Amino acid sequence: MISFLEKYLIKTNIWVAICFTALLVFFQLGLYEKIISVWGIVFFGTLAIYNFSRIQSLQDFFLFKSENQSQIILILIGLIGTLICVVLRGFELKTFLYLGVLGFVSFCYSLPFSGLGLRMIPFLKLFLIAFVWAGSSVGLLLVVHEDLFAYKFLFISVFLFVVGITIPFDIRDSDSDERQLKTIPQVIGVKYAKTLSIISLILSSILFWVEFGEWNILVKSWMITFLISIVFVINSSEKRKDFYYSFWIESCSLIPLIIYFLFQL
Repeated sequence: MISFLEKYLIKTNIWVAICFTALLVFFQLGLYEKIISVWGIVFFGTLAIYNFSRIQSLQDFFLFKSENQSQIILILIGLIGTLICVVLRGFELKTFLYLGVLGFVSFCYSLPFSGLGLRMIPFLKLFLIAFVWAGSSVGLLLVVHEDLFAYKFLFISVFLFVVGITIPFDIRDSDSDERQLKTIPQVIGVKYAKTLSIISLILSSILFWVEFGEWNILVKSWMITFLISIVFVINSSEKRKDFYYSFWIESCSLIPLIIYFLFQL
């Protein structure tokens, strides 16, 4: 079962796209009406960007080399799917420009073949991921629904949540990452990195409560997710297998939606 999940969900980046989209769906169902085309934009866009980061060179991409064929096909599916969903959504200049900025940042972050990717800048990798995830979930919803000044603390809460669940990935890669990246675990050590991750999750839960100020279904779902995420962070280490991070910790973004649906039963 694990090998199946690794081959068809994790290595294809379908799992991360599902989890990413689930975070947006959680907020959209809880705050606004359902718009499936927006879900598609996030899912297919994530699929394209994450598989693009696996390509080693532009030559490999254009020559359609056998070892990269699955990634290239998924990139094309992601790009076509994103375009279709944008068309179905209907052209809105503000949404188009916003997605363009997020797409450009994601593209620059993912450049794997030029040595110029933004993720090569020390300390920046973690915060870029958190910014794009928060911007593509809560931020995108605020733009689509013309509520730019609503939910002031929600963006920061999601940003801190993503920081909290991303630090364990840097713990996993602390030995393999190049030293000039200066990731959090490389600079302050694994023990303090886990502490910082937990602090980020705690601050995220506090700001989430401050935003709503009542025990509604969103807050309950987020608090349960916070507790589960804390357990995953505490049990993370360099010795854990990749599946622990790529499936279980990645699923922390999916948990709020699952809990939301359970409360609806």
